[in-house]
Amino acid sequence: MKTYTVRAEWDTTGWWVVTVPDIRGAITQSRRLDQVAGDVAEVIELMTGETPGSYEIDLQWSVPVPAGAKAHEARDLRAEAEAADERAAAATGEAVRALFAEGFTYRDIGAMIGVSYQRAQQLAPGKARRAQSWGPVRKARRKVS
Repeated sequence: MKTYTVRAEWDTTGWWVVTVPDIRGAITQSRRLDQVAGDVAEVIELMTGETPGSYEIDLQWSVPVPAGAKAHEARDLRAEAEAADERAAAATGEAVRALFAEGFTYRDIGAMIGVSYQRAQQLAPGKARRAQSWGPVRKARRKVS
């Protein structure tokens, strides 16, 4: 699938000036950054005949003020945090399964890993449950008068 690089630059008039460097003369404007994909799709279709969905858009935006650099930094940090979160989730699952296989209780597993015992139980293989050694549970009978 083809990918078009799309560049959006903030203009002091309050509009985004949008260009597609791969398509000569492809330029448009958008009021908001979240509208760029739809606006540029029209331009691509008019200039190349390609229908939306037959290509991907790689949106690169720039803002010529210091706040733009902060926005890029925040976006990059959020992406890093999301990747770290995925790695932590995978490591947690592996640790739960390994500890469960060694015979640790869900409460101990939860305490060691930093999750609730309920979450540890959910992550255990097949949500296997240990046989309880409490003996038969007696139901209290109550006389109704």
